[in-house]
Amino acid sequence: MRISLSYKIIFFFSAVVLTIIVIVSVYFYNEIGKIFENQILYNLINIAEISEGQIFLLFEKFKTRTSDWSSDGFIRSEFEEIIKSNDSQRAERLAEYVETEKKIMDPAIMITDIFNLDGVAVVSTFKERIGHSEPLEEMDEEYNFSQAKNASFGKSFASGLIYEAEPGHSEPLWHISVPIVSLKTDEVIGVMVNHISGKEFYKVLSGKFQVKMGAKTGELFFTNQKTSEIYLVNKEWLMITPSRFVEDAVLKQKVDTEPIKKCFEENQEFNGIYKNYLGKEVIGASMCLTDQGLALIAEIGKDELFFPLKEKRNQAILIIGLIWLLSSLAVYWVIKFFLNNLMIIQKTAVEVAKNNYEVKATVKSKDEIGDLAVIFNNMIDKIKISQKQLKEADTRLKEINLSLEQKVKERTAELEKLRISLQEGVAQKTRELNRKLEELEKFKELTIGRELKMIELKKEMIELKKHA
Repeated sequence: MRISLSYKIIFFFSAVVLTIIVIVSVYFYNEIGKIFENQILYNLINIAEISEGQIFLLFEKFKTRTSDWSSDGFIRSEFEEIIKSNDSQRAERLAEYVETEKKIMDPAIMITDIFNLDGVAVVSTFKERIGHSEPLEEMDEEYNFSQAKNASFGKSFASGLIYEAEPGHSEPLWHISVPIVSLKTDEVIGVMVNHISGKEFYKVLSGKFQVKMGAKTGELFFTNQKTSEIYLVNKEWLMITPSRFVEDAVLKQKVDTEPIKKCFEENQEFNGIYKNYLGKEVIGASMCLTDQGLALIAEIGKDELFFPLKEKRNQAILIIGLIWLLSSLAVYWVIKFFLNNLMIIQKTAVEVAKNNYEVKATVKSKDEIGDLAVIFNNMIDKIKISQKQLKEADTRLKEINLSLEQKVKERTAELEKLRISLQEGVAQKTRELNRKLEELEKFKELTIGRELKMIELKKEMIELKKHA
């Protein structure tokens, strides 16, 4: 199959241009993707770090508040009298004091208990808990009771998030425990435990707390992305803040992801791309709150993050296609313009191939193709002269051939006469030789007969001599 030079050039140029464009585009797309990913990770790490700081501040806030309550002289003196007198009315008045004078300052504190050293709730803002006690192991797990009981004045301890089964308070709670110290002896006489709503974590992480406090923005991380999420996971690998995508996830949703493994198994923070608890690919960063036994995760769906980049990639592909098409058309017209003179030379060459030496390549461009046309025309002139000389030489050759043929014929006739003459001479000589051979044969016969007779005569003479 014959393919014209122009199409070959167009195909080659288009392939080269397309290859270069694709390689450059893929390179820059990957580089931009890496930069984009690194920037996202940087932002997520910042968000996670800021959120981690807010969680620490939240812990410190309630630790400070609980320590402050435990230092209240009225609470300390009243509680000391209550455990001595076992006066229930006095315990109710103390509970009312805490409810009206302390809890009113922070509604996030759901319940306040004051335990004696045996772990029995002597005072509580939730009446049903008065007299409540649990095994020491559970008290330690839920309230850090033994640590608080043996701690110095003002020292506070934070627990993890748990469900409490009391009616009306079934939501997840976490606890701050502090020792109650006697005003008289400076000895620990009990433990105060504040039960704090687990929703406080979510309010801080979601930005609702900041908005409530008067900030103009605080929830942009959630409102700007559909797949963004910040949540806390405890050391049992359970989510302790609400999930944006799973209902009733608190203390039920298992989070078995790479950042959690890094935090709780290797005590290392993580950032990168991984599959979240829903099995979807996300890009995220983690912070390990080691002392609190928590891991904080900030993540966004990879598809959502890279969707704008993919859109730009698709647009770039379309633009590349248009550029390639336009460049191919431009090359076609440029090649057609420059190859036009070559086509003239080609047509002239076709005529020359048909032995038409009167044609000329009429190319007027002053460039290499114009030079080629001049050389080609000179070549035609030389071929024309050569053909004329060849014809003249051919004519002379024919004349020489005719002369040679005539001479050959004459010489052939002479040789034929000579041949005939020689043949006749040879025949005559042959006849003469044959005649002489016959004479010699006769002579031979006569001679041989004479010799035989002589022999017989000799034999007879010998016989005669024998008989004589």
